Amino acid sequence: MRSLAHRHPIGTFLAFVYSATALIFAVPFLSKAGIGVIDLELPGAAPFILLSAISLVVSAFVATALADGRSGVRDLRKRVFHFRVRPTWYPIALFALPAVALATAALVSGGAPLAAIAADPAILVGVVLGAIVAFALVNWWEEAAWTGFALERLQPRLGPIGASVVTTWLQALIHLPLVFIAGGVTDGRVSAELVPFYLVALFVLPIPVRIALTWLYNASGRSVPVVGLAHAGLGVAAGSAFLPAFAPGVDPVWVYAGFAVVGIGILAITRGRLGFGQTEQTDRTRAEVAVAA
Repeated sequence: MRSLAHRHPIGTFLAFVYSATALIFAVPFLSKAGIGVIDLELPGAAPFILLSAISLVVSAFVATALADGRSGVRDLRKRVFHFRVRPTWYPIALFALPAVALATAALVSGGAPLAAIAADPAILVGVVLGAIVAFALVNWWEEAAWTGFALERLQPRLGPIGASVVTTWLQALIHLPLVFIAGGVTDGRVSAELVPFYLVALFVLPIPVRIALTWLYNASGRSVPVVGLAHAGLGVAAGSAFLPAFAPGVDPVWVYAGFAVVGIGILAITRGRLGFGQTEQTDRTRAEVAVAA
């Protein structure tokens, strides 16, 4: 097993992850919330999403232990708990995507969203607190796997852009069952005619967001918490408690159009490198300074 994991660490990780999540999501998928094979009422999809996040981080550490031993586990743990970054990264990570969503809504519908926030700022505070809770319970652990493990290994092989696209697709596959579970990807049940749209929403629309997350990861010194916080910010920006409350007439597709503009801008500014190699150069410089001293 160790030999196989050493040769194919990502394949080993995916085998663990997809097997675990298939078992986890089988219950809601077969219940009344899904296709109705089992006569079972469930409180919602949230507990199963939490279990899925736990299975992701456990799979990442187990696959790392099998592939790289203790040194690999130590390196992954450093990335997952890499909180010692410049403080400015935290507000950037949390507020960037919601700000883009709000700015896009303002462009589409005028100043009404901003006026709504000014009239009731308590809603915004509640949404931010919810994002922090989501980060601690789910998004941090998801990104420990998708960014700290998968993207980290894919970037040297595929480059930052290719790694971002493939990571998006791998993540989309794990969320695919949620399309067919009530409350999985939207507040209600996805109708049959909307399934193609939600497939595009899983496999295509998040690519610019993942490009932004890749840049955040590389530029922050490979900090998984920064990426997890940005993922929580995405949950705010695309969630039902944010724009639907401030700008109910704005189609969510416009928000992803705003994300696409941001992704293209990051690609242009970084010339497609997304900060990749920046951390390694910084580490080399620090080592040279230490030796010279």
